[in-house]
Amino acid sequence: MKLKDLAKVMPGYAFRGAIEADFQGDTLVLQARDISRDGFLAEVSHLTPISRKQTGRAEVLCKNDVLLVSRGLKSGSFRATLFMSDASNVIASSSVHILRVKTEKMLPEYLVYYLNSKGGHDALSQIVSGSYIGVLSRGRLSEELDIPLPSLRQQKLLIDLASNIRRQEEVLERQKVLRQGIVDEVFKKITA
Repeated sequence: MKLKDLAKVMPGYAFRGAIEADFQGDTLVLQARDISRDGFLAEVSHLTPISRKQTGRAEVLCKNDVLLVSRGLKSGSFRATLFMSDASNVIASSSVHILRVKTEKMLPEYLVYYLNSKGGHDALSQIVSGSYIGVLSRGRLSEELDIPLPSLRQQKLLIDLASNIRRQEEVLERQKVLRQGIVDEVFKKITA
């Protein structure tokens, strides 16, 4: 199915210049650099604070919005994440597209996993324009991107599998850190 039939595609806010932090500000800005491929963004305290006066009526992010980097793209460098925060004062910059799922046929988590997959990257590569700095236009994204849509049961199975793999990777990373700590301690003891 076309993305436009599954999700509303909205632009992030286009600032007139560089985004400058205002630590007294009441709004947080999510930028492309804040999106990682791990798939989820629940903590927002690290985002850039600004005054809401700067943004007028910018679209505020909602829990379960899918966020996709829209600029500077090369094949295989696409990143999407799921906004999981309950914060009601976060907006996205124009370097991010906001995809708000509008059907019960697709889970937002599934869309994130698809967009971050090799198949998703291949599909996105087909609609990127610009040879030096790639741009993923909102119109082409909405109109031309086909999303394979398995059953909800299959989507949930895929999400569970991906979550399990991510947890295993976290355990392996912790084991790696612990092993290195053991080596460091032994080295310290025998060289002291």
